Amino acid sequence: MRALSFALSLALIGLASLADAQPRQPRTARAPEPLTVHIEQPLGGVIDGELVTALEARVSDASVRTAMLTVNGATYEVPVEDGRITQNVVTVPGNNRVALSVSRGGVTASDALTFHLRGPRVELVVLLGWASHGEIIDLWTREPSGEICKWDHRETNAGGRLLDFSQNAIGFGSQGYVLPEVRAGAYRIKLHYWSARTLEDDRGRYTWDEAIAQLDTLDERLRTASPAERDGLLREHEAAAQRLDRWAQPAAPQMPVHAEAVLFPNSAHERRWRFDRIVQRTGQLETLGEIEVSAAMIRVARAEVAR
Repeated sequence: MRALSFALSLALIGLASLADAQPRQPRTARAPEPLTVHIEQPLGGVIDGELVTALEARVSDASVRTAMLTVNGATYEVPVEDGRITQNVVTVPGNNRVALSVSRGGVTASDALTFHLRGPRVELVVLLGWASHGEIIDLWTREPSGEICKWDHRETNAGGRLLDFSQNAIGFGSQGYVLPEVRAGAYRIKLHYWSARTLEDDRGRYTWDEAIAQLDTLDERLRTASPAERDGLLREHEAAAQRLDRWAQPAAPQMPVHAEAVLFPNSAHERRWRFDRIVQRTGQLETLGEIEVSAAMIRVARAEVAR
């Protein structure tokens, strides 16, 4: 019996050695899962809502960090966090088209949907977009009355409103301006740029116009200053001049920014404008352009709606 057990053990050892002698097949790396993006909200069809619609989407690869969002023809970059996209988007009464695309290597995935919004009236929409990586950019819209809709004055007497799409803070990420009823005159679109290094750069305390005005004020005071005041004013003047020189130097990497304006959206009289700039100076207040709306344009567009 012991002899049989010993023989069986030798046989098993021989089989094991034979198996080890066989060439091993190389392990093949697992192919990455297909890249997909899926819009979960809003749904297609007819929905009731406001001018701001919540967008929720899922990306199959959690390592993807950015996506391109297109809303009614306006495209801008949005963040992806742990495979999720959460944004607010400006929509208009009538048909709206929303699309998302993500990329990984040379592969691109996309998803899109169309829905009809039954919501409040809007005659002018302005969207300001940029690839945000810590920069703060504020949209300013000057109405024909001279009133400016911006971060510290978010609603105007004419009904204009400033909308933020970021989930984190005002000025981080795209912004929008909406106006239910336009009035004849010029609408001036501006941006106020603050680089990601604003807190480390004393240029961030001043716009260019403010720095120039400070220098002019000191020049005026020096003309009438007494000998006792003159030394102190000269030091202030030198510091102001140095600050102005520093302000003129680039404060951050160049940042492409674009704005899109839509007048009378979803109508036969819809008009679109696009303004592009590259900004790089902390505190820069830049006029992107103006939209001139005439009384005749308003009369014709509203006559169609009334039919």
